[in-house]
Amino acid sequence: MKKRKKPIFSHQWQAFCLTIIACTLTLWVSPVSSQETETEIAAITTEEPEIPVDELKLLLKPLTQEELKVEAKAWQNLLKAKVQEISDAEIAIKRKNRETRKSEEAVDAIEKAQKSLEEAEERKKSASPISPEAEEAENNLEAAQKELAKAQEAVEEAVEVKKQSEGTEEATQNLEVVAEAIQDEVSNTDNIDSQQELAEKEKQLEALSQQLEDSSEEASEVKTQLVVGVTELQQEQTALADRFDTVLDEFESKGGKAESFRQYIESVSGVEIDVSDTEGLWLRIAGWLKSEEGGLRWGQNIGIFSAIVVTSVIVAAILGFLTNRSLRIVGGVSDPLRQLLVRTVWQTTVGVGVLLALTALEINLGPILALVGGTSFILAFALQTNIGNLASGLMIMIYNPFNVGDEVELSGTWGYIDSISLANTKVKGWTGQIVTIPNNLVLNSVVINHTARDTRRVSLQIRVSYSENLSKVEQLLLDVFKSHPLVLDQPGPSAFAWKFEEYFVDMYVGGWTKTSDYWRVYNETLHQIQERFVQAGIEIPIPQQDIHFQESTSLSLKPQKNSSSVVQLSSNGEQSDAKS
Repeated sequence: MKKRKKPIFSHQWQAFCLTIIACTLTLWVSPVSSQETETEIAAITTEEPEIPVDELKLLLKPLTQEELKVEAKAWQNLLKAKVQEISDAEIAIKRKNRETRKSEEAVDAIEKAQKSLEEAEERKKSASPISPEAEEAENNLEAAQKELAKAQEAVEEAVEVKKQSEGTEEATQNLEVVAEAIQDEVSNTDNIDSQQELAEKEKQLEALSQQLEDSSEEASEVKTQLVVGVTELQQEQTALADRFDTVLDEFESKGGKAESFRQYIESVSGVEIDVSDTEGLWLRIAGWLKSEEGGLRWGQNIGIFSAIVVTSVIVAAILGFLTNRSLRIVGGVSDPLRQLLVRTVWQTTVGVGVLLALTALEINLGPILALVGGTSFILAFALQTNIGNLASGLMIMIYNPFNVGDEVELSGTWGYIDSISLANTKVKGWTGQIVTIPNNLVLNSVVINHTARDTRRVSLQIRVSYSENLSKVEQLLLDVFKSHPLVLDQPGPSAFAWKFEEYFVDMYVGGWTKTSDYWRVYNETLHQIQERFVQAGIEIPIPQQDIHFQESTSLSLKPQKNSSSVVQLSSNGEQSDAKS
């Protein structure tokens, strides 16, 4: 039995129904989505552009990142509008400057033409009708005519600049009248026949010059008003930028990226000043000094900065004094470590004070701290050896094996400690030389400190001959030390025979004295022992050799170190002893 095929019409009907349902859902959902897209977040902090900064911070605190971005764009639009106003005013100022300059050039040209007419008038007075002087007067009139033509060109340029600077219609018409009058003067200069006509021309030029000066003064007054207005607008721009920065700080604290906004603020914050416009420059400076967002604000900031720095220095000095005094009272702290701690307290206090003072100058400490952190990280790798020396220096100061002024034997150098720093230790040698030893080497070497205690033993090694009475020598040595006023009674001096050497007996004698008196006692006792030995007839032995002569075909010389006599051979072959 064959299966029946489904009609094609049923499939088409199903597809049609599905299409109708999809279109219905689309039409039902699209108004909702369009309403959602049309619902935009409105800025709330720009309703009052002059809002105090502290209040603005409180308004921004609960806003989300998306809302803060909207606020940032709104403040950017306010700043943009203010910058546009300033740009328009600056353009007007530049045009007024050009207008004033052209008017002044026209006045100068008219005055020059007037001067030429005066010279022609003087020549005409003294010239005969037909004479060389008359010809010269005519030449002067031609020169005056050329000057008038130049004046006409200058006035026409002033008229054009006046039109560009959007001056009043009346002032522009006045300048046009002046230009036409000068043109008439140029055309009528050739028809001057009498002295009276020449004088009238001069008066007319003087009147025209006065009109131009009035027009220049009017432009200067307008420019002054514009400069004052620009100064006020710049104050308003500064205030807007401050509030815009506050919004961006909050925006960045919540994860937003404000680089483009900050770049815009930086690009529009610069002020271009025309130094050639001295009048406008002084007006700008005076207005900035008097403004709350300019001179007064920075004067206050500099005052706060100076006060914080001075206060931090005073506080640092007080803390340093207290630290020094406390460490001295506690004791057990080496002088280098104590000085290091005092210096660290002072420098840290001043450094913190300077950082706080920089915030008074409206300097953002974030980039500075980031730069210091990055630099420290790099230097830590680049200066590993130096950092090791610093750590060793700190350990030396903590363990305190020696202090400045101590007599030490250090890394093969014997001398006095000249200075101790975190990086190295300096030793002053016996001949005055300064030996600088890295602290790494100091910490890893044997340190002998001869002045670590208040008392120090003066020990002398004395050599005496085998023939001397050792007990007598010991008593003599003890008498020398006991008689010295700087040798301490407790513990008392001592002397003893140490050991037999090749040609002498080694004896030691010593006594305790104050560390500061060590070298004086050492020197004086040594001198006294030598004097007492001479008085007592005690000899200090010197190295001797025995020479033996044997009767043979060849003479043999054999040194004998362990003998105190010289054996000689007599002519009869007998031996005899003789002192060498």
